[in-house]
Amino acid sequence: MLELKTSFGTFGNFKDMSRYMEEENIREVMVEAHYVFTKIVKLVFTLKEIKEKIASGELA
Repeated sequence: MLELKTSFGTFGNFKDMSRYMEEENIREVMVEAHYVFTKIVKLVFTLKEIKEKIASGELA
């Protein structure tokens, strides 16, 4: 199970996280991606980058 952990919550996918960021006017986030309780990567994204990657199909 994929978990996206941020300072403002944990999300199961990038679409939900980007929706929350829009609603709360958050422009940048540091994300720790965990899979089955193991941290696999730590990244910094802007809301614009997330939206572009979702639109292109790179993120779900």
